[in-house]
Amino acid sequence: MEELKRSIARTHELPTAVLEDFVAQWEIVSFPKGSVLSVPEKTDNYLYFTISGIQKAYYLVDGKQSIISFTQPNHFTCAPESFLTQTASKYYFECIVDSYFYRLSYRKFVQQTSKHKAIQDFLIKSLMGLVNNITERFIKQASFSIEEKYKDFMHGNAHLLNTVPHKDIASYLGMNPTNFSKLFNNVLID
Repeated sequence: MEELKRSIARTHELPTAVLEDFVAQWEIVSFPKGSVLSVPEKTDNYLYFTISGIQKAYYLVDGKQSIISFTQPNHFTCAPESFLTQTASKYYFECIVDSYFYRLSYRKFVQQTSKHKAIQDFLIKSLMGLVNNITERFIKQASFSIEEKYKDFMHGNAHLLNTVPHKDIASYLGMNPTNFSKLFNNVLID
């Protein structure tokens, strides 16, 4: 649970007793490659913290996946709008490889946020970070050329190339797989 504690502390420093109580509510779970943890029209009842593995969030357009995010170790994950509002998810969340998580149920989450104001403060800071990340991604998707998107991805996420199918990375970057392949084979990354 040390990874979970460190991740929480990086976002918001909690009193030791609150942190210990909060992390004690999480359980370890594992899912094999291909497991779908969020499904449209169903409510997410768990918040996950990835211990190992990589996952993707996507929605379907005419039966084709449109990737909206990847999650990896030491990050919280779920369909946050579904989990926090207890409404149906709008997209899928799937394990790309075998994955291990810490998992917190919505019921325990509500108990903890009711019991500890510091958990509410942590949640607000986490959500602000999520909004900032979404805004940054939106700006890049709207304004970067495909080469700039590729280079930006490679600077922060090149390690995913050996695990994530290139067609999924192309979808995430908003380009077709052929263009991704051309960039992969021709563009040098400093």
